[in-house]
Amino acid sequence: MNIKRNSIMRERLLTIIAFLFLSITVFGQKGIETINGFKYAYVNTIVYENNNIDIYGITDYLKNELSKKGLIILDNNRNNWPKEAMDNNCLIGIWIPESSHHGIADGMDAGYKIKNCENKIVYESVSSARNFHMGLDYELNVKIAIKKAFKPIEKFNYKYDELLSPKIQYPIVEKTTETEESLKKYFDNNKLNSIEGIYKSYQNDRTGFYKFGIIKSGEMFKVIIIESDLPQWISGEVKAYCEPTSMKGFYSVKWFMANKTSTETFASMENEAILSIEFTNQENNQKKQDKFIKMYPATTGGFSAKADNSKASGSGFFISTNGTVATNAHVIEDASKIELIIANELGTFTYKAKVLLTDSKNDVAIIQVDDANFKGLSTLPYSLTEKTNVGEKVFTIGYPLNDIMGINYKVTDGIISSKSGIADDVRYYQISVPVQPGNSGGPLFNKDGNVIGITSAKLNSQAVGTSVENVNYAIKISYLLNLYNMLPNTNQEQNSTQLAGKELQDQIKTLKNYVCLIKIY
Repeated sequence: MNIKRNSIMRERLLTIIAFLFLSITVFGQKGIETINGFKYAYVNTIVYENNNIDIYGITDYLKNELSKKGLIILDNNRNNWPKEAMDNNCLIGIWIPESSHHGIADGMDAGYKIKNCENKIVYESVSSARNFHMGLDYELNVKIAIKKAFKPIEKFNYKYDELLSPKIQYPIVEKTTETEESLKKYFDNNKLNSIEGIYKSYQNDRTGFYKFGIIKSGEMFKVIIIESDLPQWISGEVKAYCEPTSMKGFYSVKWFMANKTSTETFASMENEAILSIEFTNQENNQKKQDKFIKMYPATTGGFSAKADNSKASGSGFFISTNGTVATNAHVIEDASKIELIIANELGTFTYKAKVLLTDSKNDVAIIQVDDANFKGLSTLPYSLTEKTNVGEKVFTIGYPLNDIMGINYKVTDGIISSKSGIADDVRYYQISVPVQPGNSGGPLFNKDGNVIGITSAKLNSQAVGTSVENVNYAIKISYLLNLYNMLPNTNQEQNSTQLAGKELQDQIKTLKNYVCLIKIY
């Protein structure tokens, strides 16, 4: 009887051992060398059915291991991606981690798929692991499984090979024989419509640089590429078709995007030299106006890029719920009238404002909304904090060059480069955040969405006698707090941040409602 019982137990044990060995076998498809065709890796964040996010750390594990292999890891904020990755998504391998459990045996599957720019799976590897400890070792099982699934990559000698990268098949667009010389000849010898001419893109950091000519063709106008920093666009190709509408200077546009797919939009001539085209940001669905500056032929008569009679503009941000706004002193200098323009989901609102206090020496100022139509704010989603470190990621929201770039807010980001400014001036941070005229007075946010400074100035190449790039400065928030504390019967509002740990695009959706365009008359 004992012999039979021992035999049964031995058989069960062998079955369990065999089952365990089978359950941690990695099943991966052939063709692992296709990974060499990817220069970048984007790892999706795994989200479970109960909305728990990456509770076993699979996403972070893959990112760390791929980084060790030499792939360049892309984060969730596309604004941080290298330009070549933005322009050519075939350089990016999309890693899709996954895991699932088996219930009664407490077994866990974990692994990943890799997709290319055509959304095809080019490699996948899944592993299983099971234990028999009353369901207490899910996390241990997942870690075993994902490490087993990654074994083929771990042993693989990764080296990027351009020849293995998938090639994008761009749609065919119309090709003309026009060149810059032939276009100029046409412009010099014909009576022109106001839209005709040679233009350059004003914003070229993310949307790509374009130089193109617009020429009449039948009842519409063709936009013809002269130069572009995007290799898929060749001189002579048609970038867009503009059809006149019933309103003078307003056009219906069929525009071919960077990948040569078309979109329908509108364009308008803001004046003799600025063409404005409306686009939609695919990430946040926000509308934006891209500006193109006419380079040829010369405009007739004098014109101003300003659409109103304001003499200056800048940015500002709320520091209290009753309408107190911070900015730079130089923004409101010599103002006889101040207007604040606030844009949010409900629309765009303009309010009158007055100066409360200025500190010209430290270039900070506090103004107050002075308008019966302003009903106040319910709360502020950020705090004013003096804590920061060199190398910390920061960003700003503001209204640079709004007369050219439009009244939509603009976001730029970078890091704290130094805790002192020119000649080691301790009042300033040096930042790598790009700023332009009109950014002055805007908030400098840290990664948690709290305000640590006020964007103020950039280093001028002519002033220092040598070429400089992206050297900018922000006043430390302590100088604003000193001024704010001088206001009578005012206590600094303590606002626990709502934004810590959120993605940049989610922070911006909230913060943009508290940053305003300041116009000076």
